[in-house]
Amino acid sequence: MALQGPRSRAVALSQRGLSSHTARLRSDSVGAVEDAASKPIWQQPAIGGYPDPALIGLSGLERMRAFRDGRVPFPPILYLTEIPLTTVSAGTAGFKMPASPWFANATGIIPGGMAAVLADAPLGTALDSDLPPGIAYTTAEMSLTFLRPVRPDPEATVSASGQLLHRTRTVGVTEAFLIDDATDRLVVFASSRLAIFPPVNPIPEPPKELPVLDQAWPGDSPDHPLRRPVRGEVLPQEEFEQRSGLEMLHEWIAGELPPPPITELTGVRLAGAGEGEAEMVLPCSPWLSTALRTVQGGFTAMLAEATLASAAFSTIEPGTAIAPLDLKVNFLRPVHPDGRELTARAKIVHRGRSLAISNCRVENAEGKPVALATGSSMYLPGRAANLTGIEQLGAASPDPEDESGA
Repeated sequence: MALQGPRSRAVALSQRGLSSHTARLRSDSVGAVEDAASKPIWQQPAIGGYPDPALIGLSGLERMRAFRDGRVPFPPILYLTEIPLTTVSAGTAGFKMPASPWFANATGIIPGGMAAVLADAPLGTALDSDLPPGIAYTTAEMSLTFLRPVRPDPEATVSASGQLLHRTRTVGVTEAFLIDDATDRLVVFASSRLAIFPPVNPIPEPPKELPVLDQAWPGDSPDHPLRRPVRGEVLPQEEFEQRSGLEMLHEWIAGELPPPPITELTGVRLAGAGEGEAEMVLPCSPWLSTALRTVQGGFTAMLAEATLASAAFSTIEPGTAIAPLDLKVNFLRPVHPDGRELTARAKIVHRGRSLAISNCRVENAEGKPVALATGSSMYLPGRAANLTGIEQLGAASPDPEDESGA
């Protein structure tokens, strides 16, 4: 089936079938300057700052300790996600993420892509904390295995601990464990391969003093993104029982179903869908920017994971749930927070009775590939879309046609 996207039936529907919520927002803005607070968060001005580039003159551990202690400006991504660095030593790092309802997708769970955003932090910092002055790195590959679903809870957190396994002059290998703090159970295992750059020449003289800055800590203000009233909707189970996955995808594209909170927060949205394939976009807003003024690789992975899941979702019958099992992303080039869109296209390459495997290509606004991804999902007939009652992903035995070599 041909992909239905911006130039097809789906957008024609969206032009005449806008949700009442969207139509109301448009009506309210006619003849007046739109109140910035009425815009989705990703369209609002980002808060945060960037450190002095001369900090590269410090060792990685010194830089990370300065970041942990608030002695350098917090970048926008920290205010968007509230994922602070909690512990750091040479070769190890710990972070913590709130299980915010803002991270929920339409099924009511926190998607695997947000786990990638969290995992990216300790996977990189575990290496950075072991580097000498003048040395930088970039993430080349990230792999995640999803073990248990993570559900939104304003009072809950997920911790991520990373450690360095191997480092040479040009390559680092790290791993991370994501733990549900409420149950103390492992929810995601992640690993990464990172490329280490040659030292800068000359190595700049770092600042002699780094006092604690007078800046708001992420989450301390009711104006910070995750502290605002949640926008977007989680759909009731009845919606998933009445329509096929492809029908629902077309309705999201057309604006006939409301966007989930994660869309209101980041701007990630569906742009096209066909049988076994999907297209999604992510605006590279300044909110996604790290201290290095680039879009965090975790958000590129988030876009890829959402598109891979949508490709699998397009093939399900009413009353069937989809559970992501794993994600592997190869990063090809940096992404900059210039406001333009990343576009991801995914297609199922193998489909059995209980398992779907898909490939995804992520491109920048120039059409150049920035990442390639692969992911697998499990079909769960008769299960709730929010995976209620599922405590361990991938626990079911595969059908014979899904076994290795089949």
